[in-house]
Order: sequence, then C-alpha cells, then structure tokens
Amino acid sequence: MKNKYSWMLLGLAVIVGGFFIGKHYYTKAYAEREIDAFIQEQSVPNKAIYDEKFVWDWMKSGDYVKNFKVRGDSADIVYQYIFIGKGQDVLFMPYSFTSDEPDVKYPLAKTEDDFNLYLGEAYEDGGSSLYVQHLKLFTGMEPSLDDGKYVLHKTSDIFDADGKRIEADDIKKGDALKIYLSENTAVKETSPAQIDGEYIFKIVREK
Repeated sequence: MKNKYSWMLLGLAVIVGGFFIGKHYYTKAYAEREIDAFIQEQSVPNKAIYDEKFVWDWMKSGDYVKNFKVRGDSADIVYQYIFIGKGQDVLFMPYSFTSDEPDVKYPLAKTEDDFNLYLGEAYEDGGSSLYVQHLKLFTGMEPSLDDGKYVLHKTSDIFDADGKRIEADDIKKGDALKIYLSENTAVKETSPAQIDGEYIFKIVREK
C-alpha cells in the first residue's frame, strides 16, 4: 500500500511538473512572437540586430526579456523588450551604461497620447499653411497656448473625421480642428504667431 501511494504521488508530481513545463514553453513562444511583432512594428531591420539574447527572468520578475544591440547605434546601448503577460503591452526599455536616456536609432513610434491635444477653429481657408484660433488645451500638460491666432506650417498628416488624409487647402474657415502639438512646442512671436510643422503631430478636421 505504501508503495502504491508513493507511485501515485510520483505520478502526480510528474503530471504537475509536465503542466508547468508545458506552460512555460507555451508562454515563452508566445512572448517571443509578441516581442518580435513589436520589434517589426518599430521597424528595426533584422540585419542591423546583433548580440541577441532571449531570457526568462525567473529569479526576479518572472518576465520574458529580449535584449540586443543595433548596428549604427553606440555599442553601449542595449535594446531591451519585456513581456509581462498576455493582454499587456510589451515594454521597450533601452538602456546604456553611459546615459540615463539613450538616444536610440529606432525609437518607439509616437502616438496621440505623446502629444498635447488642442481644440481650435480655422479662421481662414487653408493653403500652404493653416490658420487657427480659439485654441483650448483638451488633454496634455501645461503650459498651454493662449487664445490667440496662429499659423500652423503643416501640409502633411492632416485627416478628416473618418481618418482619411486630406490636404491643407481642404480646411475651410470655421472648420473645427483637433491639433496634436508637442509639449515643447516653440512659438514664433509674430502676428499672427507661427508654429513650425516639426512640433505638430497631426491635425484632424472634425465633422
């Protein structure tokens, strides 16, 4: 009887161990696919990657981590991607032994959330530039722009409410606009004030 229970416990241990091993390899493969998709979205070319390592940080965080270096970047910069769990975003955390904020060749693509969103109105028809007024900060960080008139030097990344690209001259006087601006936007104090295109992420004409 004792031997029977010993064999049962051993069998149970093998089943449980096999389950966790299988789960680990499934999660590892899933994590690597998610990280590789993220890297592809970031447009890091395969031929530029070297010194690549994929590890499971089982002793500390329990996360799956991919590290590599990129030709063209400083040799001390390591691109690090962390997979925390299913349904969560892959974290991109480049690091360097010589800088707290390394300047990488392939940074993350900017999104709307990285910019201040202003609501405004066109006060003239668009042409080579856009003419806007009544800017109000909707989301983002201070300092906000004052409620004056501005010329926006932007001829690309202009969309209608359905996400279709339009031209600057499609913007007409009175159109309501959503304007995504960098937090460090520099304003040329002319009359009207001017904002260069480098500070403008995109502009959306609302319905």
